[in-house]
Amino acid sequence: MKGRSKAIGSVCLLAAALTLPACGSGAKETKGAGPEQEAKPVKLHILTTDGGGMFAAQAPASEKEKYIKELSRLSGYDLEYELMTWGGGADYNQQLALRFASRDLGDLVMTSGISSNVHAGAVDQGVFLELDELLDKYGPNIKKNIPEEAWKSPRVLKDGKTYGIPILAAAPATRIMFIRQDWLDKLNMDVPTTLDEFLQFAEGVKQNDMNGDGDPNNEYALAITDNIGWSDVFTGSFGVRPGAWQMRDGQMEPDIIQPEMKEAIAFYKKLYDNGYIHKDFVTKKQADRITEIFKGYVGSYGAAANQYGTFTDITKYINQPDAKTAMIVPPKGPRGESYFQPQSEGIDFVWVIPSTTKNPEEVIKFLDWAWGTPEAEKFFAFGIEGHNYTEKDGKIEYDAEAAVNVDNQASGFHRKTINVRGSSRSAIIKYQPEEEHIMKGYEDAEKSVYKHDSLGMPPLESLVGHPELAVDLSAGSIFYDTFVKLVVGKEDLDEGFDKFVKEWKSRGGDQMIKEATEWYTSFRQGQ
Repeated sequence: MKGRSKAIGSVCLLAAALTLPACGSGAKETKGAGPEQEAKPVKLHILTTDGGGMFAAQAPASEKEKYIKELSRLSGYDLEYELMTWGGGADYNQQLALRFASRDLGDLVMTSGISSNVHAGAVDQGVFLELDELLDKYGPNIKKNIPEEAWKSPRVLKDGKTYGIPILAAAPATRIMFIRQDWLDKLNMDVPTTLDEFLQFAEGVKQNDMNGDGDPNNEYALAITDNIGWSDVFTGSFGVRPGAWQMRDGQMEPDIIQPEMKEAIAFYKKLYDNGYIHKDFVTKKQADRITEIFKGYVGSYGAAANQYGTFTDITKYINQPDAKTAMIVPPKGPRGESYFQPQSEGIDFVWVIPSTTKNPEEVIKFLDWAWGTPEAEKFFAFGIEGHNYTEKDGKIEYDAEAAVNVDNQASGFHRKTINVRGSSRSAIIKYQPEEEHIMKGYEDAEKSVYKHDSLGMPPLESLVGHPELAVDLSAGSIFYDTFVKLVVGKEDLDEGFDKFVKEWKSRGGDQMIKEATEWYTSFRQGQ
């Protein structure tokens, strides 16, 4: 197909008599070949995304090919990775929809789930192979190492049959709250554990020149941007989270229409009215948040625990030699609740095998190798031996700050972009100076996970074509617009929230509730 952007590795042409132990199941002996004949490895075409990674987007093709060739050599397969542009997901989905329409899919395809709207009806139309028999026969390591709850997800399972293979997230939960510890010290305050204590911290920030730049009016207690969903650290303190649904009085309802959500919005309004968040927060870009953090304009923010090293690097802070940052869980709300990241099945994306694949058993064997060998573990975590790391007497020596691992975020390419298992961040943590803090951050993030009844719920058909009904803080949704209006005071809180609930239901929300309830009854209660 013309116009493809490919990174291709075609190596491991070794003698048939020598290949199987070293190269894996992909290098097969050619029928009738003599003892000195070379065997051709099986070629596998993998259709996936570049993930928006800098290395995939900016590194020379030869550098990307170097990693794919090494993965091919280790696994014994001739791997062809076709990396389509991510673009926040929209670009990839558009490209993927065209590929499904033309059935130009290769041997292994990454998607959000087997029932994705990108390829609606694909399972029923026989576009994907049913994988249970293949997994039983060729995928023991895949089945053993992917958690049971992931296999139960409707993102991979339909009518009791498996059509997808989970691509796992880095950890059960990674989101955590960061706070300027040196600001707390300056204010003679402890880490806030309640919303009232956070408000005391916020008032202290407002009244003092915390970053010492001579301007007492350019600091705010909380960073919040146009990407409100990522900035939201407090709705969980009221026992609700955007994006989640719960069974209430016999039917599934989204958290965004509950009275507790109005309480959460009221708290954000208090932050706004008191000057604890920026008056123009909705115009603040998420991409500019890092700059504001290092200039000392914000005292707390939400981020991922593995970013701890970034935010504790004193050299990044401008004229703040005493800057010190700590990770904390969000403060408890009026009923003692402190939630942050909604519970997930641990699935990032899903692999599907098109029914047009000529050798699906080889695809499963390759994935099984990836899930079951030390060679795969080391490659996905550390890259190429002698290039990204060295090993001596069984001990790995890895420099996380070396240019070969840092330039263009190179490590993200082998850990995430071409890692068929998912992210390998956790495997590398012990080689970071901040290992203890990051692991503690992961533990705290998992403790503050918000459990909900919509775990594993597939995209609702009634939402198709109606992005304004999204039940999270997606820009352009009715809820997003309502959140902003109520926080900045453009509408009365009580009247505005009631108006929103009524509008959301009348424009299609009632149908979404009906569909979600039917899903819960048939899928969850049938387990």
